[in-house]
Amino acid sequence: MKIRANRRSREPFGRRLRGFVARRYKFVIAAVSLSFLVYGGVEAYDALTTSPRLAVQTIEVTGHGRVSKEEAVELSGIREGENILTINVSEAADNIRGNPWVGDVRVKRTGFASVAIEIKERTPTALIRLDGLYVMDVEGTVFKRAAVEDALYGELPVITGFTETRLKDDPYGLTVRTLELIRILKNRRGFNIGDVSEISVDGALGLSVYTVAEGVRIDVGVEKFGEKLDALEKVLHARGGSFRGIEAVDINNGRGVIVKFTTNTA
Repeated sequence: MKIRANRRSREPFGRRLRGFVARRYKFVIAAVSLSFLVYGGVEAYDALTTSPRLAVQTIEVTGHGRVSKEEAVELSGIREGENILTINVSEAADNIRGNPWVGDVRVKRTGFASVAIEIKERTPTALIRLDGLYVMDVEGTVFKRAAVEDALYGELPVITGFTETRLKDDPYGLTVRTLELIRILKNRRGFNIGDVSEISVDGALGLSVYTVAEGVRIDVGVEKFGEKLDALEKVLHARGGSFRGIEAVDINNGRGVIVKFTTNTA
């Protein structure tokens, strides 16, 4: 016996029409509601970004030294009275980094009407002679040409023997060695960084320092700086701490301290 498939009954036209109208009505209502929401959002945003209650009243700057507060604020582009929601803090930070003394900076909103600028300045550790005198920080970054207003002449040792190419490639790691020597000298009592006027870098001989007093050359090599300087200290102690009459000192020979005295031609 053949079984006939059930035929799907067709809804009456009136019911189908009412369903169509209902669906269209819901769509129109949703579209209108969305338009009101968008319009309301735009209006609310405009109200917030023009509200006098959100105008910047305080700009706090911390960590500044060589970079003045006024300069940091000027570079940031942030102005008192400006709406705090319209400030681009990333752009403001990038602008402040335009000052070479700024190693890092963070700009953030700290309230409805206040902004904080947190600066981390570079710490100069030496002057370095390339095509002129430049300033090097404790990380080994050469970040600016030295200027009289920096007040670093005579305050920091001068590194010589580098070229821009050698400083960039540095296959022997002499930059790192130089920074290590400076760090050790800074932390020493007795003969220390204040007694050094120049650090000479040589790819074959290593590092040599020149003293402020008497201009004595001291060959220190590229390693075991602390031990070598301790040995030098003993010799200086025996001489009352004086370099007088000494032309050069070699503490990079593996045998101790070798002193070369000046020749009296008088």
